Amino acid sequence: MTKTKDQEIAELRQAMAALIAENERMVSALRLIEEKSDTPIRKNVDDVPVTVLYEINLHAREAIK
Repeated sequence: MTKTKDQEIAELRQAMAALIAENERMVSALRLIEEKSDTPIRKNVDDVPVTVLYEINLHAREAIK
């Protein structure tokens, strides 16, 4: 069955809305990663709390999906 122009337009609008939502989610995740990455690192990298590194990793993995 051939799609009509209206059906194609409706599908494209839905796809565009999904892309916009995904872009907003990615921007939020990247902002959070940047915020968490701004943790002042002292002379020794081992002083950065593991929980901060873990949270950055979680958000980075989510952003990559």
